[in-house]
Amino acid sequence: MSRQGERRAHHRRPTSLRAQVLQGIGSLGLSCTVRDISAGGAGLIFAEPTELPAMFVLSVPDLDLIVAAHLRWSRDGRHGVSFVWPQHQ
Repeated sequence: MSRQGERRAHHRRPTSLRAQVLQGIGSLGLSCTVRDISAGGAGLIFAEPTELPAMFVLSVPDLDLIVAAHLRWSRDGRHGVSFVWPQHQ
């Protein structure tokens, strides 16, 4: 841990990237903004109050990133998600 009291395993960086929350194959995505991101997850905000499912796919076109995400917390219109990276054998 880099800072006292910091629980994050990865350094996060502030962003303002467009993204889509995808809830199934062929479903329309929910547009959002990635406010911060790290190798382990991201902070998301939406234009309107939005409930997210426990698991979904996050697409961030500017980073060429499509990754499974797990909702960790929701508070004051913000959502924290962790990324579920494939395990290589």
